[in-house]
Amino acid sequence: MKTFLLPAAVFLLLVTSAPAQSSPSPKVSPPPAAARAASKPADARRTGREVIMERFRASGITGKIQILVSVFGGAFALERFVRLRRKNISPRGLFTKCQDLWRAGKYSELEALEDTDPSTFARAVSFLTKYRTHPVADLSVTVNDLIAREMDASLQRAYPLGVVATIEPLLGLFGMILGMIESFETVALAGALGNPAQLASGISQALTTTALGIGLAIPFLVLYHYFKNKTNSYALLLEEQVSVLIVEWFMQSKGTSR
Repeated sequence: MKTFLLPAAVFLLLVTSAPAQSSPSPKVSPPPAAARAASKPADARRTGREVIMERFRASGITGKIQILVSVFGGAFALERFVRLRRKNISPRGLFTKCQDLWRAGKYSELEALEDTDPSTFARAVSFLTKYRTHPVADLSVTVNDLIAREMDASLQRAYPLGVVATIEPLLGLFGMILGMIESFETVALAGALGNPAQLASGISQALTTTALGIGLAIPFLVLYHYFKNKTNSYALLLEEQVSVLIVEWFMQSKGTSR
């Protein structure tokens, strides 16, 4: 009897000590697309306009000043796009027209040219025709001064673009300093760093104003140099055309009636 119970006890011990096989867990199907979309945070579903408005609000009063300054500069840029054109400086075909009128002896039409076809070149031609009896040296100096004054005035109208391009990064730096001051004041009032979200407002203002200042300064700087180069090109064109007229009218054609 004892010999029968011993193997039975060993068998029961082995059975109870063996690890139980776990039943296979059912596969969990991935959530549908609608559920995944619903599980996304609200920030991920924001539109670009909402993000821009949030960044603008985060920039504080400095960001609003930057926008106002950019609007001020944009008005000058628009004025330059409208006024700084060749038809207002030296219209195409006017140079040949003036040569033909001079050869035909129609001096009255040349004198009235500044009224009938207003432009810098027309005013220079009208001046040369009105005072054609004066010494050539005096005419050359005076008409070149007239052109230089008008082109300098045109260049000065583009100067505000350079001012805006200089001010915008400085305003961005100023906003960054204000944002960092706000962040450190928050830390001081909290007594410790604590929750990093406490610093978010000040840091966001600091970064937003800096980025806004640089982003606005770049196009205004490009526009300033564009208009400056265009003005200088027109000035060289005027000087060349007037010099040709002075040589043809007062130096080569000495026998022409004045």
